[in-house]
Amino acid sequence: MRKLLLRPARAEDAPRVQRTCWPEQPLGKVVTLLQRAEKLRKKRRGLGVVAVRDGVVYGFGMLTLWPRAAEISDLVVSARYRGQGVGTAIIQFLTEAAQDLNATIVEIGVALSNTRALALYRRLGFRDYRTIQVDLGQGPEPVLYLEKAFSSQQGQS
Repeated sequence: MRKLLLRPARAEDAPRVQRTCWPEQPLGKVVTLLQRAEKLRKKRRGLGVVAVRDGVVYGFGMLTLWPRAAEISDLVVSARYRGQGVGTAIIQFLTEAAQDLNATIVEIGVALSNTRALALYRRLGFRDYRTIQVDLGQGPEPVLYLEKAFSSQQGQS
């Protein structure tokens, strides 16, 4: 089996991303998200990445630069490939991208009901920051935002 490849997402990836990661989402919604990711990359305001192995999309994640912090969002790993380090690889890749874009803080949100993702984020060095109510499609639920701060030397090469 070949190594997992992380690369910038493109709008033409939408059918494969939808099929493996978001089958419940309309294709148009996935296309729009990937188009937004491309625009962010071109403006150096963020990045969307796909994790691909042997032509199969294993996962997707997006980084957006905001005034206060960079945010990792829309992180999804195909149910079939969870527990294989794909989410970890995407988060680490996007965290490094945030540093390259001169962010000093990166944050990520997780529904408190998603204990597996919460444990992963904490294991990767993210610390609890704030909890807000968000409607993730099933009505309002508590979402914990975690953050990771970088020292000023970390982002410099």
